[in-house]
This record gives sequence, structure tokens and C-alpha cells, in this order.
Amino acid sequence: MTYEDYKQNLYLELGRQLDGTDKKLLVIGEGTANEEIAVEISGESESMCSQSLSLWHLYNQYCRYKMPNQADRICDYFDRVRLIKKIEQLDNVTIWAANLERSAKKLEENETPYVAVGDIAVYFKFYDEVYEVSKEDGEVWPYDYIRPVCNKHLEQWGLTAQELFDKAKHFDVGERLQTVLDASKDAVHRVLGSYEELLPDTYGIYSITGENGIGMMFYPDGLSQVAHQLGGDLFVMPILNDHILVCSKNEYNLEKLQEVVEMKRQEDKLYGLIPLHVSDMVYQFDAHNLTLQPATEQREKKMKHTAR
Repeated sequence: MTYEDYKQNLYLELGRQLDGTDKKLLVIGEGTANEEIAVEISGESESMCSQSLSLWHLYNQYCRYKMPNQADRICDYFDRVRLIKKIEQLDNVTIWAANLERSAKKLEENETPYVAVGDIAVYFKFYDEVYEVSKEDGEVWPYDYIRPVCNKHLEQWGLTAQELFDKAKHFDVGERLQTVLDASKDAVHRVLGSYEELLPDTYGIYSITGENGIGMMFYPDGLSQVAHQLGGDLFVMPILNDHILVCSKNEYNLEKLQEVVEMKRQEDKLYGLIPLHVSDMVYQFDAHNLTLQPATEQREKKMKHTAR
């Protein structure tokens, strides 16, 4: 069963199980590589929402359950709810990334604001992490509540999508969106597989993963720390929706990196991973100006300037 077929079958089964209740199914980030589902409960005065679940994660789990059984487990998970107004706060806004060509239409249909950066649509979600204590052992566990940022929120704040992007990329989200920086050769191999052999040396390449997928590449403070370690500007390669690879611009060849990215895209297509594929480009991070853009655009600007 393909990912798209699975989603439609799941929606039908969840609709059947939620029928007659006060819960309404919500798809968050629809059309992107980070689609999630949750439920809303409309009250007379205040509305609630549940925690969300990754659709791709559920798709990977499907082989272990029959559809009605999986939907039943999902509905049980949706019993944990929180007031929507406590989640939809400006300082809870986080940055996410989607393939621009595949996702723009659906983002616009859902009135979800976004900013185009290269071949990526940068969009936003409210991400609120609530810590609760287990009654059994007193251990504290985080529970994430995620909501889509919509055009109505921009109107409420008096901001454009670009202005929200400029604000959000400097928010302190370190405690809410954990990122893992790994310079080990094993980490790079897990991302590139056999394609790492196309590069002369992968010891200078860092793998970065984050809870908001490759959206973490748009937080300049994080990339600035890596740039400081590597001594200058970076090449940034978005790999699938949850991994980026970064390396020193001075140590690696752009054409070779772009070749690796393209070959990974072909492999993703072969193995049905295109829903998770976000970008076909290598990006460049300017360590001085703290800016990120497609590396080819930066090179073309430099060539034009030299020609003058």
C-alpha cells in the first residue's frame, strides 16, 4: 500500500470511529513531508486539541496492525488534550520545511503562510511541549502539542510571512526542538549510504537531525556554531525531511556535493521515499552575514561581481 493510499484509508477509518463524538480530525502540515494528525474538540467557550502523530511514522507501523486496530490505538492516544489558546502563542512558533513545488498548492489551500527559499517552502507550526509526571514512578515525560500557523495568526499579529520568518529564526527553541550534531563517519554513512564513496573524505561532514525536520537549517545561531567549528562558510545539504549534512565550503566541491544530492533523490524515488524528499539543492550558509541561500545563486552573484 502506498503512503497516499494508506492516508486515505486511515482517514476513512478514523472518520468512522470518531463519528458521533465531539472530536474532529485535523491534518497538520498537509501536503508536506511532516504531515501529522490530531483532533480538535470545540467547546462552548474554549476549544481543545490533542497531541499529534506523524502520518509517516504511522504508515511505517501499519504492517503491525490491521487498520481498525491501529485507528483504535490512535483514538486512545488522542484522549490527551490541551487548550488551543495556550498553544497558539507567538513565542511557540517554530520553522518547518517542505518541497516548494509539491507543497505550495496545498499550503495555500489550507491558508498556511510560507516563504520560498530556493526550492523549499518555509512554513510554521506552533510547537508546545508540556511536561507531566507519571503517577507510577514520578518520572517526567514531555508531551508535544502541535498546531498549524495560519494566515489568521499573521493578521492577529500584524505580520507578513517574511516578517514572521525573520522573527522566528531567532527564537530560543533549544529546549523545545532538540537537535543532534554528529560528526561520526557512521552518522554520515546512515544518511548517504554507498554514495559517501563519491566524496574524497567524509570526516569533515556533520550530520544534523532535529525534531522539526530540516527546518533547523533556517536557524542561523545553530549553523553559526557549526561554522565557527569548521572555520568559515558552510555547504548545507538537506537530506530527506529530517537530516541535513553540513561541511566547510573551503573543503568540498559544490558540483560533487550536488551530484550526491541528485543521486540520493533518484534513490528516494526508487524506494518510494519521495514524500519525505524536500530539496534537490545544495545551500550555502554565510558565516559572516548569517544568511542561507542556494549555493548556485551565491556562485552566480560572485561571478557577475567578478565580471564587472
